[in-house]
Amino acid sequence: MFYEIRTEHARAGLGPELAQYMDETVIPLHREMGMTVVGSFTVADDEDSFVWIRRFEDAADRERVLDAVHSHPRCATVVDVVSALLSGAESTVRLEPTPRSGLR
Repeated sequence: MFYEIRTEHARAGLGPELAQYMDETVIPLHREMGMTVVGSFTVADDEDSFVWIRRFEDAADRERVLDAVHSHPRCATVVDVVSALLSGAESTVRLEPTPRSGLR
């Protein structure tokens, strides 16, 4: 099992719109396709950043879920909207819980 912390950076001033679209459209689509989204966050000192944490059982689970999302008929529209909101900068950090972590 592993987690990914994804940080998305909106174009200047579009952070609240990005957060709303992620919470109302992007994350529900990912969940429909079987992804476990642990949480989503705005960043207190950066209104244009959005962070979400997702969990996968293994690399095959990640690939299966992302393939399902990307092949879904709604995905093209979602990608267009997100692309218009993002500044292009994003990052992903992969975390593996330690044996005694409460997140195992």
